[in-house]
Parts: sequence; structure tokens; C-alpha cells
Amino acid sequence: MSKFDLIAMLRENYKRMLLTKKETANELNVSEATIDRMRQNGLLNSKKVLGQIMFSLDEIARFLYEA
Repeated sequence: MSKFDLIAMLRENYKRMLLTKKETANELNVSEATIDRMRQNGLLNSKKVLGQIMFSLDEIARFLYEA
């Protein structure tokens, strides 16, 4: 599966471009604490939107593709 296929699948499932930390953890099948560690270690890039940590579908697809 290509990175573009992963992005298309995520867009179909979520119908938006950013996911919350909880949604990202569910998608990657890890805990929210693991998501925090991945952010701190530079493995997963996030954005802060209105005070909430969010992850772009492109970033999630990149992580899944490279994993």
C-alpha cells in the first residue's frame, strides 16, 4: 500500500484533515501516552489548533508508511 493509498483511506474514514491525539492513538493502535512520547522524540509531528494537539492525515500516513 502506498502513502497516497493510506491518505485516501484515512480521508475516507474521517472526512477531515486533522485528528485528535485520541483518534491518532486509536488509528496507530497505541496509547495516548505513547503518542506523547512519539511527539517528544520527533517521530510524529503535531500541530496545536485552538489549544488542542492535532495530527494531520499526511503525517499519520507518513508514519505508517515508514514504519
